[in-house]
Amino acid sequence: MKNIAIKIYSPQGEFLKEWKNGKLDGFTKEINSGLGECLITLGEKMDYQGIDLSLGNILDILVADKNTEGGYKRVYSGYISMIEPIIDGYKEEVLVHALGHHTKLSLDILKSGSQVVLYSDVTDGLTITSPGSAADSGLIMRAIIERYRAETDNPIIYSTLSSIELTGENVEYKISLKRYKEAIDSITSMFPAGYYWYLDQDGLFSAKSKPTTPTHYFQFGKHFKSINIERSIEKIRNFLLVWNGVSSGGILNSYKDDYSISKYGRRSEIIIDYGIESSATADLIGNRFIAENKSPSVKLVCEIIDNNIDDVNGYNIESINPGDTCRFVGFDASLIDILEDNMLITKVDYRFDFAIIEVELKKGGIVDWQEKTAKKLDALSSYDCPETYT
Repeated sequence: MKNIAIKIYSPQGEFLKEWKNGKLDGFTKEINSGLGECLITLGEKMDYQGIDLSLGNILDILVADKNTEGGYKRVYSGYISMIEPIIDGYKEEVLVHALGHHTKLSLDILKSGSQVVLYSDVTDGLTITSPGSAADSGLIMRAIIERYRAETDNPIIYSTLSSIELTGENVEYKISLKRYKEAIDSITSMFPAGYYWYLDQDGLFSAKSKPTTPTHYFQFGKHFKSINIERSIEKIRNFLLVWNGVSSGGILNSYKDDYSISKYGRRSEIIIDYGIESSATADLIGNRFIAENKSPSVKLVCEIIDNNIDDVNGYNIESINPGDTCRFVGFDASLIDILEDNMLITKVDYRFDFAIIEVELKKGGIVDWQEKTAKKLDALSSYDCPETYT
């Protein structure tokens, strides 16, 4: 038997109430992101005014079942972002929207005091002093999270030395007037192919490569009954120009994959990043981009059933997280050329008694190039901005 507890805390972490009459709709969790929107239907009158039902309060969801050894395990944490009182005839209830804590990384600007231009630094990851120096991209990522914690009241997000790996790739980079999420995505683009970041239900920020062996083995007929596989060439990009925005003496490098061009035609993309300070840094971005976008995208969607339904079938769905890897077994041999041995789970749609997982077979955790394209104008507007504000 599975039980869910919904607990509410103040933004400062003070426990307020457990919602006994709340109904969970579900939530998503995704790499290069975190926990998505969660909807709770609260069985209260539409004019309910308890201090627990306040915008900004922290909402935690915990699960107890046969896998948690008699205790509760947190599966979601976010903050109340919207409250919708509803009346339908004689029925009254309150629909509560919660957002994962990772969304707060998009709401504030990376800074040190009043300085909004930071430089890569070989010792501390980031420095306020120009010129900077080449630094491990993992060290820069650690420094971004440290700055967030230093500049934020009651921060929930944290990292450890083991949660953000050093990559062995040194970059020279300037971060100018960027939100924390934008800075994180920029540094992620310089990580080796296959790296991703994720913020979990405990507030732990991770940036690492995918596991080398499967985290989960899913058996056909026991854990799932069907798989939907989608192959597409729509997002192939096999030629790339990377420019740092400097017209005289600047960096404008090209990257390509000749085999992909010969098979699918030339499919070009342009990345403009004014923070690039060396050709070697441009190479890290360009080589990773081509490696992860030169081939057709292959997406797999599969519904995994929970193991609390019966004693024979199902899987511990609370153990499945984005960034884990998986292998599907018990299939027809004709699918072996598609289903790899160690596939990255990119998204999990969690429900009470099942989870829908998405697996990207042919690409890793790179931030979508379409999202990058949409940010070109934002990057242009921050180029050569003053270092500090008043």
